[in-house]
Amino acid sequence: MAYPEEGVVQTWLDALKELNIRVKKMFGCYCVYCDGQPVGWLSEDIFSLREVGLSDLPPDLKRPGPGDKIREIAIPLDDCYCDWLPRAVQETADRIKKTKSGPDSKGSRGSQRSR
Repeated sequence: MAYPEEGVVQTWLDALKELNIRVKKMFGCYCVYCDGQPVGWLSEDIFSLREVGLSDLPPDLKRPGPGDKIREIAIPLDDCYCDWLPRAVQETADRIKKTKSGPDSKGSRGSQRSR
């Protein structure tokens, strides 16, 4: 994984500006949080959205198969301003939040920072 250029990060943040988005540098890329939930990664110019079974995605996006170790959907920079993307990111955060049991004891909101 490689950190994206500042302009690329800003492009993704601009595309998702209607959402409560935060990013944090880690593991050679940026972890993307929506409403305090880790929804994906920014590496180079790709946004890897966690696979949570979304149904309203374009058919040309490659989704992980049942045996794939990586459970993310790679979204190219060319798709950053597509109207489905903010809905997909918000739905991912909502589904992750629903699956969590109990309060967020790790304090992930406190460890995030805005770009």
